Amino acid sequence: MIPRLDGTREIVDFQECSSILLYKNTEYEEYPKHWHTSTEIIMPEQNEYQVACNGKIYELNVGDILIVPPGVVHTMPAKEGVRYIILVNLSNSSMSQSLDSLFAFIQPAIVISPQSYLPIYQMCRNLIAESIDEYFGNEPFKEIAAYSSLLKLILLTGRCRTSQNDLYQSVPSRQQEYVQNFMALCEYINANCTEEFSLSEAARTAGFSKFHFSKLFKNFTGTTFYSYVNERRISHASMLLLNSEKSVTDIAISSGFNSISSFNRIFKIIKGCTPSEFRKLYLSENAPHGNRSDPPASE
Repeated sequence: MIPRLDGTREIVDFQECSSILLYKNTEYEEYPKHWHTSTEIIMPEQNEYQVACNGKIYELNVGDILIVPPGVVHTMPAKEGVRYIILVNLSNSSMSQSLDSLFAFIQPAIVISPQSYLPIYQMCRNLIAESIDEYFGNEPFKEIAAYSSLLKLILLTGRCRTSQNDLYQSVPSRQQEYVQNFMALCEYINANCTEEFSLSEAARTAGFSKFHFSKLFKNFTGTTFYSYVNERRISHASMLLLNSEKSVTDIAISSGFNSISSFNRIFKIIKGCTPSEFRKLYLSENAPHGNRSDPPASE
């Protein structure tokens, strides 16, 4: 299934003028630890499936939809069945900064199922069906149509994720105010994650007591304030590891960490490997390549 595996980084060879690869996967094959810069969407069609993202195991029933953001290390054990696997490259989008903010809310992955996201589940299923029909169809501009369906799927997921909070349900106007305040705060953190700022400062900026802010922030993002900051710093560090020749120590400091030991520890917790391993696997030129089955013909 994997066309080219450079260490743990999957090299996704998108077709010319396309940002999407879609497979109807039927192979009984284990896919080792890997990652890629594209977003991956997996939906089993026959039999259950299992995906481990940054060490967290996601059990997928038939019809469940798993969204794996870019840069997340994941593995799939050998499993009989049929599942759709979609890779979509969003990195060239003019909305990449907004998408980064959205993906921050669904780390390391998210499952859309009738149990977890009933309000949008059927809409998401329909959008995937639309993207499959367009991808294998013969209509003009089919890549644009498939791409737009998948982008809408990710948008629906992000919006539903940020509104699924009991604390925001009592007064609609207050809910909207809270969502806007926390979205603005998270975008500020995303843009300034390497700076030194404390929980107390963030709470004061948002206009809450420290205790109330901590509770609301975890409810809104699904994680604690400091965990969120660390995840954004690791994301920033990952880009530096891939796109610069700075030492790991320099990258740790420029990413907001006070010590190389804490940087290495947190990086491994979030990414499943050390910063040096992450960079080495990315830059490896002679790593073995796996095989990904060719996309099926139109059915």
